[in-house]
Amino acid sequence: MALQPLCDDFFGVVEAPAGPSSAHLNPSVRAYLDAAREYLLDLHDQGVPSRRVNEEHADLTDRLVRKLYRLAEDRYFAHFPRLNFRVALLAVGGYGRRELSLASDIDLLLLYRGKMNPYVETLAEAITTRLWDARLTVGMATRTIQQCLKLGKEDLPTLTSYLDGRFLVGDPSLYTDLDAEVRRWIRNHSTEFIRSKLEEQRARHERMGESLFLLQPNLRESVGGLRDYHMGLWTARAVRWEVRKPEHLLLHGFIDASDLEDLLAALDFLWRVRNQLHRGLRKDDRLHFEAQEALAQRFGFKETDHRLGVEQLMQSYYLHARAVERVTRRTIDHAQTLDHERNARYKQPARAIEEGFAIVNGKLQIPSAVLLQERPARLLSAFVASQQYDVPLSARAQRLIQQHVHLVDDGFRRDAEAAELFRQILSAPQRVYRSLSLMDEVGLLGAYLPEFGELVALWQHDMYHTYTVDVHSLFLVEQLRRLRKGRFARELPLATEMMRELPSPELLFLGCLLHDIGKGRGGGHSEKGARMVPEIGKRLGLEPHEVETVKLLVLHHLTMSAMAEQRDVHDPRQILKLARLVGTREQLRSLYLLTVADIRSVSPVAWTSWKAGLLEALYRNAAEWLEAGAADQTAPRYFLERATERVSSTQKEALERLSARGVLVEQAAGFLDSMPRNYLLNHGPAEIAAQVEAAFDFLASDPEIGVYPFPAQAGEEVFWGVVVLAHDRPGLFSIVAGVLAACGHNILGAQVYTNRNSLAVEIYQLDLMPGGAPEEEDALRRIESQLRDTLAGKQTVEGLLANRSPTHPHTLRAKAPSVRIANDESDFYTVIDVTANDRPALLYDITRTLSQFGLDVVMARVSTRANQVTDAFYVTDNGHKILERMRQQQIEESLLTAIRQGSI
Repeated sequence: MALQPLCDDFFGVVEAPAGPSSAHLNPSVRAYLDAAREYLLDLHDQGVPSRRVNEEHADLTDRLVRKLYRLAEDRYFAHFPRLNFRVALLAVGGYGRRELSLASDIDLLLLYRGKMNPYVETLAEAITTRLWDARLTVGMATRTIQQCLKLGKEDLPTLTSYLDGRFLVGDPSLYTDLDAEVRRWIRNHSTEFIRSKLEEQRARHERMGESLFLLQPNLRESVGGLRDYHMGLWTARAVRWEVRKPEHLLLHGFIDASDLEDLLAALDFLWRVRNQLHRGLRKDDRLHFEAQEALAQRFGFKETDHRLGVEQLMQSYYLHARAVERVTRRTIDHAQTLDHERNARYKQPARAIEEGFAIVNGKLQIPSAVLLQERPARLLSAFVASQQYDVPLSARAQRLIQQHVHLVDDGFRRDAEAAELFRQILSAPQRVYRSLSLMDEVGLLGAYLPEFGELVALWQHDMYHTYTVDVHSLFLVEQLRRLRKGRFARELPLATEMMRELPSPELLFLGCLLHDIGKGRGGGHSEKGARMVPEIGKRLGLEPHEVETVKLLVLHHLTMSAMAEQRDVHDPRQILKLARLVGTREQLRSLYLLTVADIRSVSPVAWTSWKAGLLEALYRNAAEWLEAGAADQTAPRYFLERATERVSSTQKEALERLSARGVLVEQAAGFLDSMPRNYLLNHGPAEIAAQVEAAFDFLASDPEIGVYPFPAQAGEEVFWGVVVLAHDRPGLFSIVAGVLAACGHNILGAQVYTNRNSLAVEIYQLDLMPGGAPEEEDALRRIESQLRDTLAGKQTVEGLLANRSPTHPHTLRAKAPSVRIANDESDFYTVIDVTANDRPALLYDITRTLSQFGLDVVMARVSTRANQVTDAFYVTDNGHKILERMRQQQIEESLLTAIRQGSI
């Protein structure tokens, strides 16, 4: 192990040239810092606690700063009279707290009395210049105590930095005086200070994504990051000035011993990861995908049969970040209580309620641990009371419940009273999500439902799932609660109406909690989870029909979204399949609601208006069939009549819109009559009207190809799309897909139609353009130009793809591609399902292969989830299905080869 460097060893003999400059010190400073860094890296690599590494870093920096201070002072007095200047140098910020990570900034405050003078200027310049020359990031403020207070009162973040001040060198009385003045001001304005800190925290959380469970979190700024821990310290100091480090939170009653243990473990993890990120002297606190892989290997997280090493790393991160967030919240809660008691004119009396609980200052208190020990069911009763009186549990009540989770044993789980209390929590009119989330946080939910406990902090290493599995499952409940409250009435009128009409959401909420319980046990999580439901239902005292409902929700929670995204939602075969699967309209309603909540809870980009429309159409079609109660053999005629009605209604409204815009109705009607029936079934009147206008513009100018913007529904601009119009030709779909990829656009979805006059209407959903409308207009012209040149033979798609800028794929788990060719999914078409890892030009490679076999793509469903693509192509082979097994095998093998090898 490297030895700790001594500052004097590097500055022992320094020949100082004449003059005020101290540049001759640069080699000594750099040599010392190099030795210090070697020593610190050695400590880090040896696994020394990261807190000690940071403190050693601060101490080594202290020695250098003091040395530079004294050398600058000596050089100044060698040329000028030695007067009694009153100056003190303070470390502030993370440096002041001795939490100095390997690439952290060095923040200094040079305090002085009286007026600014050359001595103060010389000290400040000499110290900062030498540290800057050594490539350190240094912040130096020079102020009087009065200036500090004036600035601090105007800007509380500046005042906060003084709370972390630590005396380094000079006149200690200046530090003592500043500390006393800041303490006096904060004591007199504690409520304002705490409120300001909470608002600052809220704004930061909003800026950083408002979730602890981000895919690429920031160790410092994200929810549950280091800045939250600092917030806890600062608010605690507002009411207990002596608090300066985590142990003081326990000493002064803000947290208990288990909280402190969790906090120290979390800080050690966060600081260790941060120091590893800082190894290259680059201050980067974000856990990028690329860094996650390397960190998992560095810290010994090994891949297992079911879990990647990086998934284990991120699970550890989320558990530790959750601990920081929890302990910080409890600290702030206690600080607010102390502040309220200190400033309140009178103490509000406690209000006794059932089970021995009490409401104090608007929070539910558990007066004694004996209450829980005597009757463990009170662990759940506390949440029932919280819902009934609409008050949160106090920090102390949360701690008591967490400390007594061990009382939840097999007997507790099978207890009828506990089951009834849990069902009351699920069926309460308020605080359902908040109660379940807190139960999850303190470990009660996972203890009571151990199958759910396996999901806690379980993370999936992809770009699609934003949250850990347990939090995602809880978010489903919150999404449905908001629907019930009418929060999405304008955006989701059908789902809102359904949720409001639901007599009791208890079983639906239970299905939400359990829908992913099979995850973490390998593939086929829906089937594995469904097999676990009967045992859970038995413990909860569910009736047989209730067990079957929950089992259906778990087994088929992906079915409706898969059918909507990969199949023709107006195909009678698909509608009948779904109707037979659910059996009743009530079951269909529950599955639809869970599906909506599931997609919306995955990530902010998972839900789109296009996806919503497909899902709603699928639901309505199946619901109408179930409502009709007709026999299966009458289905073809029934669905033909319903489709005819829907086509007529859509066409009528689209024509009304076109007429209002001055378009000849007869001409527009003729165009719509020439389009495939699916076009009028899959798209709304407003969208169709815009596309008809685009088609008339294209036909009037008769170019080789036309590219027009695809109108997104108001408020749903989560994708950017284009409509491509051209006279149909072999391989057109493939060419367009290739050009889009060459232009740098990621295709999220595509629908392809050809009318009776051989006009191809191809609709593509693409990733949003960062520059908005102006950039979209430029992109449209660029796409159109490249398509025109490609169709004219001036260039090839392969050439365009070869010249595109290289991409940097995310280091996510790669899955083997698969191809499935089915003739039982449609009456008229062969359906080819392709699953593969996403990459540029993937859709081009697939569609080019289909074109090479002479297949006609009638409809395509392109679904991209993070790094996984699931495409479905409805094709014909010379107007018929692909029936020959040998030809199917050739197509399958060629597609797999194209996916693996790529076009360039």
